[in-house]
Amino acid sequence: MELYQTLILWAAGVMLVLLLLNLYIRFRVWKHYVILSKNKVDIPTKYLLNKAKLESEIIPKYPDFADNILAFNKHLQISLRIVSIVLVLITLLAAVIFYFRE
Repeated sequence: MELYQTLILWAAGVMLVLLLLNLYIRFRVWKHYVILSKNKVDIPTKYLLNKAKLESEIIPKYPDFADNILAFNKHLQISLRIVSIVLVLITLLAAVIFYFRE
């Protein structure tokens, strides 16, 4: 098999992994999101990436849902890291494929 075809297969595999990770994380996040939204727990977007502010300002407002808030935040941050890494991999593979194309 040629290098070009191998790289195309790797890129397709990485995109498939990205899709599967996206679905997995969505199901993990969705469970906590449903609980929080049903109970009208409002978390402004600016708090989702700042755990210290989340713990100091949002969790005292909703102490009964602290576990769900923290789990929701954790899964969102993990998904952002994974997506960032996979997107960099896809970009690098695309650059290599472009370089080795026929």
